[in-house]
Amino acid sequence: MAVKEFDYRELHKLTLSHDLLNMLTKIHEYKGKQELYIATKPEILRNLTDLALIQSTEASNRIEGIATTDGRSKQIVTGKVQPRSRDEEEISVIEMF
Repeated sequence: MAVKEFDYRELHKLTLSHDLLNMLTKIHEYKGKQELYIATKPEILRNLTDLALIQSTEASNRIEGIATTDGRSKQIVTGKVQPRSRDEEEISVIEMF
């Protein structure tokens, strides 16, 4: 199969719908807001990232049938305690990725 080349000379002929243009504008706007939050409120973003990791790990555990309490799972994910069982070791491995 041959690789198709893109002819940039034809680019000016493309038209963008209003919906697509609005979406592109919003993406650009939100990217700016994201950069602002990263610069001005890193602690909030770190907390949200930690929460997402904990919730993702707990959901994954439920899917895979790994048993532990939510509080214990949170402690393992945040590195506050060491795993005591094979299931808890699985949680700590998930957290590393």
